[in-house]
Amino acid sequence: MFTIVRRILYFFVPFTAVFWLVHEQFETIISRSTLNGLSGFYSADGLIFGLIAAFVIQREWEMWVNLSESVRAEIDAVREMWKWSMYAEGALCEKAHHHLENYLTLIVAEWDAGHVNQRSHAVDAELDGLRDILANMSLAAGNLGFPLQGAFTNLVQARDLRLNYSNEHMPSILKRIVIFADILLIILSLFLAVNNIYIDYIFTAAISVLAFALILVVDDLDSPFRPGAWHLTTDGYETLLKELTRSTQS
Repeated sequence: MFTIVRRILYFFVPFTAVFWLVHEQFETIISRSTLNGLSGFYSADGLIFGLIAAFVIQREWEMWVNLSESVRAEIDAVREMWKWSMYAEGALCEKAHHHLENYLTLIVAEWDAGHVNQRSHAVDAELDGLRDILANMSLAAGNLGFPLQGAFTNLVQARDLRLNYSNEHMPSILKRIVIFADILLIILSLFLAVNNIYIDYIFTAAISVLAFALILVVDDLDSPFRPGAWHLTTDGYETLLKELTRSTQS
């Protein structure tokens, strides 16, 4: 939230300077625009922009929710595999926990390196190792194999969903349209005025800041791994990794 507020403040200062410059240099144009009823056309532009922004934000929010749910599902699947593998024979349990630790460590490292949306051969290798361990566990204790295989399937599916949702972004042409509409809305607001200059400034600034904030929200939702008002972190993976490490050391 602080990031968005700071970015709005960075926008607010130059906007104030432009507002007073426009009113000093183009006062006659502003008055004539108001008298000619252009405010009605501006309202139509604002309505169109609002509809586009609402559609985009709704779509981006759905993608963000799906991505965050896939992350939680991946963490839950790893925890289930860890819990169920504890009932296996000692050596197999130790190997399974080793692969799970490596899996979490790799996810955190690749996330921090900015490769969270790329399929990793190292992570695939750990999954292959887990698959082999699960096969041995199923042979050693048949009943144990069913919950472990179910948890492993959930893990693979959650990882695939995370990678898929990580690589889905707003089409560039749509993003340009939204940004252009936002800029147009802000610029046109400078040429529609009320009689009191201070009230005019308050209303114009409110419209412009709101339009700018909508763009910031869309941009943040479209970049879920970049630090911002809404972004995903490795906290869940790191917490589970610490729990697993303490369990193996005790």
